[in-house]
Amino acid sequence: MTRGKVAMLDRLARSAALVLVSLLATVVVSACGSEPPTQLTTQLTTPPVDQYAAKDRTPDPGAVAIGLTNISLSPGDSADRVTFEFTGDAVPGWAVHYVREAVQNGTHAVFPVAGETIIEVLIREAANPFGSGVPPYSGPETLTDPATISIGEVRFASEVRGVTQAFIGLRTPQRGFRVTGLTDPARVVVEVDHR
Repeated sequence: MTRGKVAMLDRLARSAALVLVSLLATVVVSACGSEPPTQLTTQLTTPPVDQYAAKDRTPDPGAVAIGLTNISLSPGDSADRVTFEFTGDAVPGWAVHYVREAVQNGTHAVFPVAGETIIEVLIREAANPFGSGVPPYSGPETLTDPATISIGEVRFASEVRGVTQAFIGLRTPQRGFRVTGLTDPARVVVEVDHR
């Protein structure tokens, strides 16, 4: 037998002996009623959801040539709610995020929105509605409700090339918010936390 093979067998024998001694020590400690030594474990955790981060969603394929029909503002127990209602049955897409100032789509002009902080709401359909015949939004451009805690006002800004734009002015610093899509009728709901 060569010297290299002898060395390799020697290393294997030592490793096996160390494993055997470790196992025997665990058995002896368990038999004596003591707990075995604590082992380090890796714990996987899900990072917390950032309630302040931008919320994005791709529109449903059927959300084509939709039109905004109504905007409503209502207070809740823990959050104020803005609901954007649309024609059609499919849920449109959205991009909802905090902005430093309100800039209107199309004109690129600063849009007047009262509030300490501002959330921009962009609601997208699946395709641009050129020649769709969908009537433009004809409801109120500004909504307020003295019963809301976080939201001071909601301002409709524009409907340009398949994107409805609105701004939510908060009476408060930034708050966590959620965006939900609903059907029957198609709606996009933005909820802004009170705290």
